[in-house]
Amino acid sequence: MKRQNGWSFVIVLIVIVSIMGSYSFVKANSEAKAEYVKIKIEQGDTLWGLSSKYKKDHTFTADAFVSWVEKNNGVQAERLKPGQMVTIPVKLDMNQIASK
Repeated sequence: MKRQNGWSFVIVLIVIVSIMGSYSFVKANSEAKAEYVKIKIEQGDTLWGLSSKYKKDHTFTADAFVSWVEKNNGVQAERLKPGQMVTIPVKLDMNQIASK
């Protein structure tokens, strides 16, 4: 009987640690996104063009920039539409944060 109680404790501990780890990962990911610039797609914008436009503000290659935007916004580069909001991997500076 004692063995079952010991295993129950271990299982509950593993579940709690897993839940806490998952929560921490999701929270850190959403906080990281909040530190990046969010832009509105204009007519004629492409992710490759945006990569060039913001080149001095990020360290990605054009392909890596496009992949990051697609992955973190759930979009496809070929299907961007004017008016769509996307987060790009350009850090917000303090002036941008203060103006929000």
